[in-house]
Amino acid sequence: MKPLYSFLLAGLVAATASASLAAEQTMIVLDASGSMWGQINGKPKLQIAREALATVLEGVPADMELGLIAYGHRTRGSCSDIEVVVKPAAGTGPEITQAAAKMKFLGKTPLSASVLKAAEELRYTEDKATVILITDGLENCQADPCAVGAELAKNGIDFTAHVVGFDLTDAEGKQVACLAENTGGRYVSAANADELRDALLNTMVQPAKKDTPKEPEPLLLPEATLDPDESVAIGGDINVKWTGPNAENDYIDLVPQNYKKTYDELTFTYTKDGSPLTVRAAGKPGTYTVRYIWRGSDNKRHVLAEAAVAVTDSDVALVAPDTVQAGGMIAIQWKGPANERDYVDLVADGVKKTSGELTYVYTNTKTEPEVELRAPTKPGVYNIRYVLNGEEQKRVLDSIPITVTEATASVSAPEQIEAGAVIPIFWTGPAGERDYVDIVPTEHKRIGGELTLFYTKDSEDGESHELQAPTKAGEYQVRYILRGSGADRVLVKQPFTVIAADGSVSVPESVVAGSVIAVEWTGPANHDDYVDIVPVDHKRIGGELTYFYTRNSEEGEPDQLKAPTKAGEYRVRYILRGAGAASVLTQQTFTVVAAEGGVSVPESVPAGSVVQVEWSGPANYDDYVDIVPVDHKRIGGEVTFFYTRDSEEGEPDQLKAPAKAGEYYVRYILRGSGAASVLTKQAFTVSKPDGSVSVPASVKAESMIPVEWSGPANHDDYVDIVPADHKRIGGELTYFYTRSSEEDEPDQLKAPSKAGEYQVRYILRGSGQAVVLAKQAFTVTDN
Repeated sequence: MKPLYSFLLAGLVAATASASLAAEQTMIVLDASGSMWGQINGKPKLQIAREALATVLEGVPADMELGLIAYGHRTRGSCSDIEVVVKPAAGTGPEITQAAAKMKFLGKTPLSASVLKAAEELRYTEDKATVILITDGLENCQADPCAVGAELAKNGIDFTAHVVGFDLTDAEGKQVACLAENTGGRYVSAANADELRDALLNTMVQPAKKDTPKEPEPLLLPEATLDPDESVAIGGDINVKWTGPNAENDYIDLVPQNYKKTYDELTFTYTKDGSPLTVRAAGKPGTYTVRYIWRGSDNKRHVLAEAAVAVTDSDVALVAPDTVQAGGMIAIQWKGPANERDYVDLVADGVKKTSGELTYVYTNTKTEPEVELRAPTKPGVYNIRYVLNGEEQKRVLDSIPITVTEATASVSAPEQIEAGAVIPIFWTGPAGERDYVDIVPTEHKRIGGELTLFYTKDSEDGESHELQAPTKAGEYQVRYILRGSGADRVLVKQPFTVIAADGSVSVPESVVAGSVIAVEWTGPANHDDYVDIVPVDHKRIGGELTYFYTRNSEEGEPDQLKAPTKAGEYRVRYILRGAGAASVLTQQTFTVVAAEGGVSVPESVPAGSVVQVEWSGPANYDDYVDIVPVDHKRIGGEVTFFYTRDSEEGEPDQLKAPAKAGEYYVRYILRGSGAASVLTKQAFTVSKPDGSVSVPASVKAESMIPVEWSGPANHDDYVDIVPADHKRIGGELTYFYTRSSEEDEPDQLKAPSKAGEYQVRYILRGSGQAVVLAKQAFTVTDN
C-alpha cells in the first residue's frame, strides 16, 4: 500500500468516526457503468467491487442505516439511468450484497447526478446525510462534480460525501476529489481489491465507542517556497525552483491572479517530477500566480506558497499543453507570419531538420488561430514547431516541448462466450478518430488482419459496443488499437475463450423430390445464422440449394425448406455465422427420392385448338405443365403453361395448341430447391388446319368488301387486310374476329381509302407465334 494512502486512511478513520456517530443514514452510490468490466490482475473490477462490498457489509453495526443507489446498470448510453436500489434502513447489508451480485454493468457515468439523487433521498436539507461514492471513471454526462459538491455543502444541514476512486490515475482522481473536499469528505484512491476493501471499511464501518469525540488538533501546514521565472512569453515553459513536503499528490499549478479554488487550474505539474520543474504558461498575456498545493491530513488541498509571474506577448508563439496522452488531440494556438505554406509540425525531441515530421498542419491567414495535431502513439518527449516555409529555405521560428504520456485504456469482455454469440465489449481509452477495438486469435501478434472490429467513435455511449464472437472455438483476445501519428500500437488486450455452440437439425430420412420438408432445429439463432440444404458431396459454405435464416424462425418450431428436384443424397446443415469464417455447427444426411407423375394429350391436335391435358404429379406450389417444341431442351421459354396448383390432380386442364404445325412435347416441370427438372413428358403432333379467304379481285376505295372465309375459328383468330408488301402479323389496316362471324357466311371489311395492291389474310392464333393460315391478293381502285 502506498505510504500516503495509509496516511489518508488514518485520518479518514478519525474524521468519519466523529461525523458518523451523529449521522442518521448513509447512502452508497455504486458505479455500475460498462467500464467496471475492466480487469485488475485478470479479474473484472465489478467482481472485485461485489466481493469487497460483501466483505465490508458483513461487519457493519446492526443498527446502521444503509442504502444503495446505482447508475449505468440498466441501459447503455443513458445519463438518466440512476436508481435507488435499496432504501436506507437498518440491517440492509445482505440486501445490498444481493443487489450488487445481480446487477448488470452497462452504461454511462452520471456520478454527479447520482450523488445529488442520493442527497435528496436522504433529505440532506433537513437531516444529516452521508454519501459514499464508489467510481472507476470520470463524469461523462456533462456535469461538474466540483460544482455539485459545493452546492450540496451550501444547502445541506450536515452533508458529507466520501469518494472512493477505484483504479483511477492521480490525474483522474484529482478531477473527482473536489466532490468530497467541497463537502468536508474524503477522497481515497483504491488501486486493487485490498485497497478497495480497506477504503470501504474506513468509510462505512463505525467505531463502537460512544464517547464524545475529542476536538481535532489544529492542522500544521508544512513550509514551501517557490522561485519561478519572473516572465515568460505566451505558451512558453515557466521554470520553477521549489521546496516543500513533496507528498505523493502535491503539485505546482498556474492560475489567474486572486484565484482561490484548488481545482480547475490552468495547468499543473506534480512535485514528484523534482526541482526545478516546468509549468506551461497561458496563451493570453497578463500576470498569473504559481502555487504550491499540498493535501493535508484533513484531506483538503492547501496553498503552501505562491508567486507571481508575468506572461508576455510575442510575435511568434505556440501555445499548447505541456503533456498529452498518447494518440490524443493536441489543441495548439499559434501566432506567426501566416505565409501561405507555413505550418506547425510535431517531431521527436532532438530532430533538427525541417522534414520527416510525424504530423503537421498548415497555417495561413485563412486558418483559424487554433489548430489540432494528433499525438504520437509512443510516449516520450516531442517538439511542436512553427516552420517558416520561405521561397529558398525552411526555418523553425518557434519550438516548444510536449511530453506524450502513456495512454490509459481498458477493454473487457466476458471470460467465456459461445461461438458466434454477440459479445458486449466495454472499453475506456483516448477514443481517437481512428482508434478501434478488435478481436484476434490469441497467437495473432500484428496489427491488422483482425476477425472483426469497431471504431471507438461509433460507440454510442462512449464506453461500450458489441462484436460477434468467432465461430471457431478457441482462445482469442480483444484489443484496443491506438492510432495516432507514427505507428499504430496495441494499447491493452484481454484474453477470452470461445466455447463451441450447441445445435441440431432434423428432417425425415427420405423425402420426395420437390416436396416441402419440415426442418426441426436448435441453435444460437444469431442474426446471420441459417439452415441450408446442399448435395452430400458439397463441402464449402455458400452455393446452397435453399436456406432460411434462423432469426426468422422460432427455435423449437419447425421451419420449412423445399426438397431438391433431383433424386440423390443431400445434407441439411446449421451454418453458424460470426467473426471470421462461417462454420457448419451440425448437419444431417437425408435421401431425396424421385417423384412420380404423368402427362397425356391426344397424339395429334389442330394448330391453335384447345388441348385437354391429363396429368398427375406432386402438384408442388411452383410445379407447372408446359408445351415446347420437340427440339427444345431447356426449362423456361415454353410456348404455354399452367401451374398445377391452379388445377385439380386427375382433372384435365387446358392449354392452347401452338399456331405453328410441327412436333411438340407436353411436360410436367418439377420445381424445388436447386434447378427445376422435367418429371415426365409426351410427344404430340400439331397439324395445320384447313382455311381460306376470298374477296373480289378488285374493289373500289372505301367500299364495303364481302369476305368469305373458312377455318378453325379459334377464340382469337381473325381476318385482316394489309398492304401487299406487309409481311408481319400485326399492324393491319382493318380486321374482324372469326368468333364474331359464322363460318361460310360472308363478313364485311371496309376497303382501304388509298388505291393499290392489298391482301386479305386469315390469322391463326394459338400458343406461341401467330401464323397466316390463308391469304388472297386484291386490288383497290379509285372511286
